[in-house]
Amino acid sequence: MILSAPPLLRGREYLYFFLLAFSFLLFSLAAEFYHYAKLTQFDDAVIEVTVLKHYTKVKEGKKYDVLQLLSGDGAKFYITSKPVLKNLVGYRVTTWLHTAHIGFYDYLKGFAAKGRIISVERMKEKRYSLGETLQENHVSIEAGRIYGALFLALPLGRALQERFSYLGVSHLLAISGFHLGVLSLILFALLRWPYRLLQQCYFPYRHRNRDLFIIVAFVLGSYLFFLGDVASLLRAYVMLIVAYLLHDRGVKIVSMQTLFITLVLLLSLWPRLFFSVGLWLSIGGVYFIFLYLRYFSELSKYLTLFVVPVWVYLMMTPIALTVFGNYSLYHPLSVVWSILFTLFYPSALMLHAIGYGAAMDGVLDFFLVNEINGIHFELPLYWLAPYLLLALSALYSKKMLYLLLLVASGVSVATVYQVA
Repeated sequence: MILSAPPLLRGREYLYFFLLAFSFLLFSLAAEFYHYAKLTQFDDAVIEVTVLKHYTKVKEGKKYDVLQLLSGDGAKFYITSKPVLKNLVGYRVTTWLHTAHIGFYDYLKGFAAKGRIISVERMKEKRYSLGETLQENHVSIEAGRIYGALFLALPLGRALQERFSYLGVSHLLAISGFHLGVLSLILFALLRWPYRLLQQCYFPYRHRNRDLFIIVAFVLGSYLFFLGDVASLLRAYVMLIVAYLLHDRGVKIVSMQTLFITLVLLLSLWPRLFFSVGLWLSIGGVYFIFLYLRYFSELSKYLTLFVVPVWVYLMMTPIALTVFGNYSLYHPLSVVWSILFTLFYPSALMLHAIGYGAAMDGVLDFFLVNEINGIHFELPLYWLAPYLLLALSALYSKKMLYLLLLVASGVSVATVYQVA
């Protein structure tokens, strides 16, 4: 008789968990309100911020610059200014801000405000400086920016973002669970043998895998802290910690309960994430993977490796079209790119580590050189709620699962027809 791992929460334990999460949420909101009150104490404020995005727009024949800024307290907001010669992405700037109209809800989700740049620091922040060093090792500026997004979560620029959105591979460039998983495996492989030698000589009584996980979690946590506000990576990191703690105690890992616990913890500790599209897309992708495994876990593991990318692509396409609306005939090929990416990412990481990162620039030529004829085919927002309800009901009914698959496949076919 094979004993299956038990779930973490049962019956009344859910109540205790919600009470604990609610306590975290109240504390987090209180901290956020303190920072909000400090910012809006007067009608005007002068604060130091980091420039996340900087681009030019034209309206009624007039040019102006749009800047997305990040404060030290984690608030994201936009200001506009007269066009400047220098791109300020990655620089710390001092900004005057008119704060009279900013509400607490706006503060949490992000806002636009009247403001202007007062001064700019001479040097970029470390992450952006590393990005420039990375670009110097590549002949193509675009290739350097792609690797900057892959390794340092740097912005791609509007043109590249749009191109990859039409290709359906934007999710591959957003550092998330897959990237974190690869880094975890590499770190475990590098540390396993040195730690084993030290353990045998000095502390044979220690639990090797547990100690290695603590070291790897610390390194990955430092990496997350260095990158800053990356919602998909934060979700993956918290889920990694939760999954290991459950595994260490013999509790079932691959379950909707694990995903649910992770989501509740994320939102209670970082309430701003409720407004993060990246987080919800990341949660959606994991949900559909777990939904597939719930019904088809008996299939061959090798078959699953190829079927899951197709499954997730079909399930996420209606959501992606509602949020972004960009599509091209190359879009369905993102399934192939997702499978090949499992080889590309660790290879690119290793080559950059030994100084031969440019060796794979040719692989990116297809994405950078070929012309892409795409359309903007945006599904209406009111269509999203019934689709999500259908996706949730599929958790309890296989008939609903097949209906979900039929709807998702129909949307994909209809979109291809629109492009063709």
